[in-house]
Amino acid sequence: MKTIFLIIVTIITFSPIKAQEPILSQPKIVVLPKSLDGTDAFTLMRNDKLINTTATAIKTVLVERKLELADLEQLITNADFNKALMSGLSSDGNAFLASSADADVYLEFEVQIIQEGRGRKANINFNVKEAATAKTIGSAPGVSESNPTNDVGALCIIAVNNAMDRIMEQIRSYWAELPKYGKPMMVTIAFNNTKVNSELPSGKYIDEEVEEWIKKNTKSYRMSVTDKTMTFSPVYVDYIKYDSPTTFGRELRRLFDKGLGMKIRLQNTGKSIRIEESN
Repeated sequence: MKTIFLIIVTIITFSPIKAQEPILSQPKIVVLPKSLDGTDAFTLMRNDKLINTTATAIKTVLVERKLELADLEQLITNADFNKALMSGLSSDGNAFLASSADADVYLEFEVQIIQEGRGRKANINFNVKEAATAKTIGSAPGVSESNPTNDVGALCIIAVNNAMDRIMEQIRSYWAELPKYGKPMMVTIAFNNTKVNSELPSGKYIDEEVEEWIKKNTKSYRMSVTDKTMTFSPVYVDYIKYDSPTTFGRELRRLFDKGLGMKIRLQNTGKSIRIEESN
């Protein structure tokens, strides 16, 4: 009798493991009332009891859902500073404040308390906006049921929760696209003694060199030019390479110092960068 030994060889192949992209942190959110008469958001929140109550209700729900709020105290500190940096440039007031707080997204709201017989209900309309550009990325209404109560805050929390699932989905969708489209920043370059289209000793022109650098180092941009300014409103940058405006600003400074041979002052606050030619 013959014994046959059968040897089975299993070959296991391993696919190369792809390095994971860094995971984006949560977007920072700030809550601001919509102004219809030019009154700034802080004045409204300080002086209007209903708006203050509504803002508190919205922030309460955001915290309960573990979303990250931008530092409002930092916003107050930075707003005047950023306004000085961006003096003379038009800007959406709430986007300006949100950007100053280093928020990524702001929730702009309008509120009404509607009397219905013996009851009242809260009606809150939200716009979800990109802080750097004021671009609307979503909207949602929130409403509470009519209730015979004097607790306006409770009505507002019900109305906020009524809208919050839709708001969160809009923010998630926006944030998921960030790796593809880039992170927005605002860049302003101001020249004091030199014109934007001045020729450099190398025979190149300032505006052409700056735009070429922006083109190479961003995903996309929108530019406007005057004799004395170049404004990129906005630039969309790689969120890994340029994790903050400080990093992007450092590279821009190198362009002016070494590439163009120009001395500059650079300041950045929130999502805004300002470069000014030194005298």
